[in-house]
Amino acid sequence: MSLSRQQIRDLRRLQQKKYREEERAFLIEGVRLCEEALAAGAPVECAFFFPDGMENPRARSLLQALSGREIPLQPVDATTLAALTETRSPQGIAALVRAGETGPFSPAGNREPLVLAVDDLADPGNLGTLLRTAVWFGVKSLLLSRDTVELHNPKVVRSSMGALFRLRIHEGIDLEQTAAAARSAGWRLLAAEAAGGQPAHRISGGGRDLLIIGSEAHGLKSGLDQLIDLRITIPGSGGVESLNAAIAAGILLYQLTGSH
Repeated sequence: MSLSRQQIRDLRRLQQKKYREEERAFLIEGVRLCEEALAAGAPVECAFFFPDGMENPRARSLLQALSGREIPLQPVDATTLAALTETRSPQGIAALVRAGETGPFSPAGNREPLVLAVDDLADPGNLGTLLRTAVWFGVKSLLLSRDTVELHNPKVVRSSMGALFRLRIHEGIDLEQTAAAARSAGWRLLAAEAAGGQPAHRISGGGRDLLIIGSEAHGLKSGLDQLIDLRITIPGSGGVESLNAAIAAGILLYQLTGSH
């Protein structure tokens, strides 16, 4: 049984932020993202696949895994699959995932040694890369400010390469309020500074750190900036105004987690 025109329209609406937020759902595409969603136990609701595009062993194994989890599988033609996806060459499969609920973030109750916060980051590719970087260095929780690009933006989802399924991500956070509460609860607040801060190679984890990554263009908002305990500068040879936010986060996480 093929998808009806109305079902296709309903799924295509999820390419728009308004409907993703209303439905608390989003689409993922490609074998790797579907594999990652399954491995992380994400709430995959159903999958749509083009049979001729799923003939290699890895793709067949994915279909078997989806079926084994009793996730409904819907064969579709190539035109329908292309309508549901945003890449020019979809990898034969797309899936509908329900957005998880992580609940409020409590600085007083959290005992993780390092939490990452993102303030006013607008570029979806940057956020996706930052998610991957956070998972690589063992971060468990991540806070996204109200002004940060939407987590389920398709470009964020694709560039995260499944990392968003492996983090507790709190969206729509009032970071100034949360940072103040964290500071009162004994957290150390850290942020990158273009110049004049503690050299990055001299820092180490403090046991209860909140690392805040701000906008490359504007830095931290003034109210948030005033709460920072430790400003960190990544030395460079100059030539550019600032580092990419995800790259800067990776360098700081490398130092703070003792990965070196």
